[in-house]
Amino acid sequence: MSAISGINTGNTSGLFDVGTKETSMGKEDFLKLLVAQLQNQDPMNPSDPTEFTSQLAQFSQLEQLTNIDDSLAGLTTMSSEMERMSALGLIGSVVVAQTEAFHFSGEPMQLGYELELPADDVKLYVLSSTGSTLATLSPTDGTPGQHFIEWNGNSDAGMPLEQGDYSLVVRAVDEEENLVSSQSLIKGLVYGVDLDPSGSLLETSSGPVAMSKVAKAGVPL
Repeated sequence: MSAISGINTGNTSGLFDVGTKETSMGKEDFLKLLVAQLQNQDPMNPSDPTEFTSQLAQFSQLEQLTNIDDSLAGLTTMSSEMERMSALGLIGSVVVAQTEAFHFSGEPMQLGYELELPADDVKLYVLSSTGSTLATLSPTDGTPGQHFIEWNGNSDAGMPLEQGDYSLVVRAVDEEENLVSSQSLIKGLVYGVDLDPSGSLLETSSGPVAMSKVAKAGVPL
């Protein structure tokens, strides 16, 4: 707790200076401050008891806010630890991630999409790092929910694509050619976890996936 500012100290100069040390102002501290102020006040000019009570109330409010901050920090730490434990528990499982980025290892893989509303036409586009369309898939299921289609790794020209990083873009429209809200999905087998302080990162067969992007776990590959 830093030195408290914005409080009218009156004749209490030096008594309420808590310095730069981290302290916890409890009931005993308040009583000590009260006694100290009464002992050191000018008998000819006693402190206003209403003002002094107000000062103590402000100290109490500050303590409560500090305790709340400490509690929130503890919850954040606990949440991070729970996320790390959950991430470690996913090793060996197949996860579905809501992400466009994926890594192609040269083997056929499941590419997916999620629709919020029914769609009349759905297209999946595999793009290069420069945004060029390399492969186009035309799934037939336009019902709301998550769907997957197998991609053999070939381009629209029928040639196998090289191993590397690509992205998946979904375009879905209804009967009136209005865009339907959609989300790209990637499946991957988790074989490792990077416990980064900013958030756990799953190492999967389809590339790295942030825990925050995992929509489902324990599904068939």
